[in-house]
Amino acid sequence: MQIINNQIKPEIGYHFRKDMQHKGYAKEASIAVRDWTFINTPFNTVYSYMKKDNLASAAVAVSYGCKKLDEFIDSENETTVVYGITRTEWGKINLMYIEKHFIC
Repeated sequence: MQIINNQIKPEIGYHFRKDMQHKGYAKEASIAVRDWTFINTPFNTVYSYMKKDNLASAAVAVSYGCKKLDEFIDSENETTVVYGITRTEWGKINLMYIEKHFIC
């Protein structure tokens, strides 16, 4: 849970050492946490947020299904961008995966 634009929201965050970045770990971990969250909690949206210039983190959010929802000026007077995925959007992703891999 994180405070995002003055509201407490469920958030998937990722911080990796420099030598471990750009290897797909953040995407894989985020997908696992996203799936666990929608299966095991009542949350209807999961969020990720980052500084606007952090394009790598934004790319991870998009890679696990998020869309840009908001941006705001944070307490450091910088622009923070908020991404999120809803339970409904997650369900569509899972259905497409099942159809692609299991239905002939």
